[in-house]
Amino acid sequence: MEMNDNHVEYHTVAEFLEFCVRGPDSPKAGAWKSSFPGKYLEGGKAAGGQLVDQRLLPRISEGEVRVLMVSDEVQMIVHKKPDGGGLSAVGGNSIYTFFEPGCAEYAGLEKSLMTDIPKLMEAMDLVGEPLPLLWTTDFIPKDAEDGTPGVTEYVVGEFNCSCVGVSKFQAVCGGDKTMADVSDEDYFDACKLTDLVGRKAVQILEKQNTRYNSLLPQPASSKYKLCVVEFCVPGIKNGGSDKGPDGHRVDSIAIVNGVIKTGNCCDLISYYHDKHEDFCAQVQKYDGLIVRINPGQLSQGTTPGTQARFDKLMTSMVKKGKPVWSSPDVQTKMGAKDALVQISSMQLGLVDTFAYYSEGELASGFKKTMAFQPRVIKQNRGSAGEGIWLCWLEGKSYCKNFGDAICADSDMVKFMEMNDNHVEYHTVAEFLEFCVRGPDSPKAG
Repeated sequence: MEMNDNHVEYHTVAEFLEFCVRGPDSPKAGAWKSSFPGKYLEGGKAAGGQLVDQRLLPRISEGEVRVLMVSDEVQMIVHKKPDGGGLSAVGGNSIYTFFEPGCAEYAGLEKSLMTDIPKLMEAMDLVGEPLPLLWTTDFIPKDAEDGTPGVTEYVVGEFNCSCVGVSKFQAVCGGDKTMADVSDEDYFDACKLTDLVGRKAVQILEKQNTRYNSLLPQPASSKYKLCVVEFCVPGIKNGGSDKGPDGHRVDSIAIVNGVIKTGNCCDLISYYHDKHEDFCAQVQKYDGLIVRINPGQLSQGTTPGTQARFDKLMTSMVKKGKPVWSSPDVQTKMGAKDALVQISSMQLGLVDTFAYYSEGELASGFKKTMAFQPRVIKQNRGSAGEGIWLCWLEGKSYCKNFGDAICADSDMVKFMEMNDNHVEYHTVAEFLEFCVRGPDSPKAG
């Protein structure tokens, strides 16, 4: 079952491994219904090629719990459950229930997360780095690991920290509408979040309720000077689907204003791939940078190495004691799927969570985990559930203890991809071929 759309497939272990490594066109991968090309290990670890193997928790059918954070403060808790059944709240329509911070329903989860934040940063080698200004943690419920009846524990399914959008502004992005088209109700609700982003950036608490659709004037003097950094993709309408006709992200002006409302200066600046040195000189005057560039945009229509040059500059600013939200290290280590491996021994992790960076690791690991319990296989790329597969062994019982059995290449597996919930059936060998070489591999089915 792939979690982008909850479709189900059945494949042998070998087919699944082939799909993961070589894609669905591999002859050994079998026939795949997924609209995405597998080959999840393509380019190796350095290029983001990886798969994370995490236990499939049956209580995911109850829905996921998303905690929206502004730095170290909970802003909202959202329960997401697929509408009409299925296991994925990633793709398609979902039923949303919203909870305020401190609510009785999730008081234990909130307390546990706040306690674990320092441990998270240490586990991911991010001690000394600031938390993202705007980030989310998606939790999946499970029964107590020690078997205590009636106890619910929560496990992290994913961190989102690279460029989390402000949802009440998203309805006007990608077209001809501007912030002025946002309803008053949505605008003021969203500004509670963007104002908090500004306050957290400068650690000053102040609330403003006046509506501004454009940039506020800068204060005459301030303790801090920050900037919000954007990027327009060359040749793309509005500079990207996250922007309005003015070329700005629809939430950028509100975030800049959130900082200005604290009495501190904040500029809205753009990065140009062909004016890198000018940008290097420009940002030196700022005390901190809020980067609002969607993942992958710096590699579209730009000169080779643009992303690496930008990341190197941001890292150099962090080394100078100037915070970057979110820094390249934070995005890479916290936003990557293998962050789930780094926290596997913690209360909010799963001990049988593994990451694969090579075909050999994928084949040996997946055959062992698939024989043990249903799995969730997640590629490192994508944000809409594509390449996230729910896996059930078909026509065969799971072994009692991890490592007691290993799947054969010919074992059949039911797969559901979470971008659209479609189902496929493939052998283990086909899936492995799909993952490594893609669906076009003759072995991918």
